[in-house]
Amino acid sequence: MLWLAEGLLGIGHEVLLLAPQGELAERARARGVPVRTLPFFGPWDLRAALGLAREVRSWRPDLVHLHTSHAHTIGMLARCLGTWPRYVVSRRVALPVRRGPKYGRWVDRFIAVSEAVRRILVAGGIPLERVSVVYSGVPVDRLAASIPDDRLLWEMGEGEVFAGNASALTREKDHATLIRAFGWAVGRLPKLRLLIAGDGPLRRDLERLRDELGLGDKVRFLGFRDGIWGTFKALDVFVVSSRGEGLGVSLVEAMACGLPVVATRVGGIPEVVLDGETGILVPPGDPRALGEALVRLASDRKLREDMGRGARELARDFDVGRMVRGTEAVYREVIGW
Repeated sequence: MLWLAEGLLGIGHEVLLLAPQGELAERARARGVPVRTLPFFGPWDLRAALGLAREVRSWRPDLVHLHTSHAHTIGMLARCLGTWPRYVVSRRVALPVRRGPKYGRWVDRFIAVSEAVRRILVAGGIPLERVSVVYSGVPVDRLAASIPDDRLLWEMGEGEVFAGNASALTREKDHATLIRAFGWAVGRLPKLRLLIAGDGPLRRDLERLRDELGLGDKVRFLGFRDGIWGTFKALDVFVVSSRGEGLGVSLVEAMACGLPVVATRVGGIPEVVLDGETGILVPPGDPRALGEALVRLASDRKLREDMGRGARELARDFDVGRMVRGTEAVYREVIGW
């Protein structure tokens, strides 16, 4: 969202970000994006809807872009209060659509982050002409130029291979399968290590599973990290065990850092990872298949390097500049410019 706002400002558009006071708003201000605070406490917060309606009447934008599920609901409420700009909604998750007014004609266009998400929206009753695909983007050159995290490099033993994951510790990310897969893999490749960045409600359960499997310090939970790109640059393989993904932005970031990928064949992931060329795709919920793919990459340095180079090149298809231009093209269609 912030990269999009910056990019639109950079090509001459007026942009106003409405967000609760917090990290996003502070980062936006620091990077020169105009921000107005819009507090809200859940998706059905009428005060937030009134605040959005008030800002729309005051600022009179051509278009309002709603980026989250909560924002989507608040936008619907604001629309009921009589605000009449064009509305665009981003859809990032590969979950079925619940039919109802939230997905009604008041939304002029849905932006799906992958073809997989578009198919789900259309299957849920959204007309094909009201859904556009714009892949999420990352600043590929900045990622490629980032510096490896020295702390992790210092901790690497001779011949160790570091696999890593970065995501919220939630059920849909299925870290339990990842840890079981690693347990199988490290039994065949003792120099393999696993780093998991991110936090969430399942952390204690996952730490308990690690200990039950006797993996000890072979699996490390890093918690939330600001400098995640440096962490990626210190890894040898990036691994994703999700049960579902709209696209998988962390995959694109890892690929931009030159990492080969092991990932589940779900959602939009096959649109990002070319199986056998930039990584290896496996079925979801299958620890043995995931473990075998980890061993294959971790035990073959040349294969990692070849796939990593291919991943870095493919990541350019998901550069932030393409996302900005694609989103602007949707805006122009919707507004009729």
